[in-house]
Amino acid sequence: MCTSIAITAENGDVFWGRTMDFTFDPFMRSADSKMTSYPANFELKGLHQSWTTKYAFMGINVNNSLFFNDGINSAGIVGDAQYLEEASWDNVSNLTERGLKPIIGEEVVAYVLSNFGSIAEIKTAFSHLGQEKTTYPDWDQAETGIPTPIPMHYTFSDATGKSIILEPVNHGAFKIYDGIGVMTNSPEYSWHLDNLRNYLHLTNHNLIHQQLTDELDIKQIESGSGLLGLPGDYTAPSRFVSSTFLSKFLAPFSAKQGIVQLYNVFKAVMIPRGIEHLHENSATCDYTGYWAGYDVTQRTLYVQPEDCPTMTKFTLDEEITTKTTQPIQHDFKTL
Repeated sequence: MCTSIAITAENGDVFWGRTMDFTFDPFMRSADSKMTSYPANFELKGLHQSWTTKYAFMGINVNNSLFFNDGINSAGIVGDAQYLEEASWDNVSNLTERGLKPIIGEEVVAYVLSNFGSIAEIKTAFSHLGQEKTTYPDWDQAETGIPTPIPMHYTFSDATGKSIILEPVNHGAFKIYDGIGVMTNSPEYSWHLDNLRNYLHLTNHNLIHQQLTDELDIKQIESGSGLLGLPGDYTAPSRFVSSTFLSKFLAPFSAKQGIVQLYNVFKAVMIPRGIEHLHENSATCDYTGYWAGYDVTQRTLYVQPEDCPTMTKFTLDEEITTKTTQPIQHDFKTL
């Protein structure tokens, strides 16, 4: 259960963020989520393949592995992995026979950020890739209760605001969509776009009143009547609709206000712990483990964990020569 949103400032600067929503604490010792950076021209050793990075990149990864939840590279490509029930895989032999190069879903974000500098390059590459069905030990050892392979889809944006959605739903092969800057979880992306047609009536201005007859004039209650009917629950379809309209209805803002405005939009889809128990007698629930906001132009990441309103700031150093790892702060600080 996750949400990603991109917004654009008056000067064209892009701000992209995501909530990491799951049923476990991403910072527990066995998951050990941290901010990790890799330099360009660095050999990455994946589970079944190795490659050399073309771009420096950073993001939040799991258990010191190449499983990155989200991240950004030196070319301004930013993106994440999100849960998708409809995801599929195939074995290496079948993928090869179909003319597809195998890729491991848990390593997709790291693979994209380390290799590609444009949305066009991502689109071309993933038309020839297929998702390999395999377990991922670094995640399985994290005691999340969610086994691998994890069904996921992936979304990426660039510094101009263009975005792409990658969904491995054809026996591991990817359906590829141009994005609108918003993504959540299941169903597939095309369904979410169709569902927006049910909300054509939503506006960013008050409707004031409705004169039904000469005698009956219905007036709005206080303010906000233009958004009457905007979904407020935490299902993925509702979060997609809410995120789309709220992000597109934002007033113009400066780049200086970008991260704050991005965070303000996300307030509507952040899930407090205890709201979504898995079933009636379960103590386990979905919740927002952290929020990550990226200033794409500045290659800067802001992270707010669930247990603390204070944000930790990281900026990608494009000149680094070795892997670096930094913890995310959980100390509540006030001025």
